[in-house]
Amino acid sequence: MLDMNKAVFGFSGSIPDKNFIDFIEKAQPYGFIIFEHNFISSKGLKKTIKNLRSICPKAMFMIDEEGGEKSRLRLEHGFPNPPNPRELPSSMTPLQVREAYRTLGNALADLGIDINLAPVVDVASEGHILGGRALSDNPYICAEYAVAIIEGLFSAGIKPCAKHFPGLGSADIDPHLGVSFAGKNEDFWLKHFIPYKSVIEAAIPYIMTTHLVAKKLDPSGKIATYSSKIINIIREDLGFTGSIISDDLFMGGAQEYQSLEDRVKKTLDSGHDIVLICKEFEGQTELL
Repeated sequence: MLDMNKAVFGFSGSIPDKNFIDFIEKAQPYGFIIFEHNFISSKGLKKTIKNLRSICPKAMFMIDEEGGEKSRLRLEHGFPNPPNPRELPSSMTPLQVREAYRTLGNALADLGIDINLAPVVDVASEGHILGGRALSDNPYICAEYAVAIIEGLFSAGIKPCAKHFPGLGSADIDPHLGVSFAGKNEDFWLKHFIPYKSVIEAAIPYIMTTHLVAKKLDPSGKIATYSSKIINIIREDLGFTGSIISDDLFMGGAQEYQSLEDRVKKTLDSGHDIVLICKEFEGQTELL
């Protein structure tokens, strides 16, 4: 039996069906993640969150609201959406960014959202698989603007989450599709970890890992999701005391183990505090 209070679930449709309600009533998960398919209007989403919270009073609600192209709630929904993160350093000061994400955070808080899975702190060049989601290829600019984003979210009462450790900017392919490999010449300490040091100093409460093989950090070739060596870097070397959350265990890059139960177990055994399961699926009750 798995510990469901360490799991975050996605669900189908704008109104969860009876099977899902029955499941979460028993499971009492850590929380829920919201996607575009979970709402028709902001008003409807607010009602859905309120209903789910009545069933799972301790649940945390999270969303990917990075700004720009990776946003679930957009301008057409009447929602404040900052530009692509890539555009921020050239178009806004850190103070302006802080204010933009405070406004965004206030809108999320009004819906009942607790956690925003942002900022992306990956150091990545233009044209990388991350597209406009990465702030810069300069780790110090990434660090400065990431701190401004988290300060803005904090000021609205929203808990931010830095991602994707140990650095998706080093990846060769999108982990949605398969296992990503970091380049063998990547410098994690002098490049990819610099923004993490800054956001940890700024008291970030969550860090998300990614399905990345970084043999410089774990010679065994385990992806970060299943690697206690990489999780120990976050804890022991970087001094992070908050919660470590996996990326979606249904991504192609996480499916080394066929059984979802095995994936969840291996992720928690590695030292993660929370697992992300974004897809509603048949047989969920088998996890109980």
